[in-house]
This record gives sequence, structure tokens and C-alpha cells, in this order.
Amino acid sequence: MSRPPLDPRTRQFADRPTWRRIAASYLLLTAIPVALLAVSNPFVAAAMLVGVAALVTAGRHTYRLAQCIQNCRRLTFDLFGSAEITVRQLPADDVCC
Repeated sequence: MSRPPLDPRTRQFADRPTWRRIAASYLLLTAIPVALLAVSNPFVAAAMLVGVAALVTAGRHTYRLAQCIQNCRRLTFDLFGSAEITVRQLPADDVCC
């Protein structure tokens, strides 16, 4: 006895793209050439690893700085202990003369 075909409206899709799956696929696509590069040129691979680590660290620091500016509404630079420069955004409801 044969079964009737499934209704396409109730069928679950296994290929639903999510951002996590997309990022994982791009990571795998870049991992294969990097692994081949690491085997053939270990010094270049080490330099690339150091560069990626520096970019990740700079990105984290930039994100923390952006969060600090958003919360405090100002940014202060210390010039070797002799002077400080503060940059502040005025609220939008202040009236300028």
C-alpha cells in the first residue's frame, strides 16, 4: 500500500538558514585554505594568527569604548598627566543662543 505525498505546508525544512549557520559555513570555507597555508608556510600562518588576535583584541576594546561613550556621554583623553581633553555631546533639548 502506498502512502500519499506529504503536504509541503506542514513539512519541516532542515535547510533554514540562520546567521549562526551562515557564519559557521564561512568559517569552514576559510579554515581549509588557512590549514593548507599553515602546513606549507608555518611562519606566515603564525603571523596571520597574531594579526587575527590583534584584530579581535582591538575590536573588543573599540566595543567597550563605544559602550562607555554611550553610557557616559563623554570621552576624556589624558595627555601624559599634564592636561586632559574632554569631548562631550550636548543633549539635543538644549537651546543654543
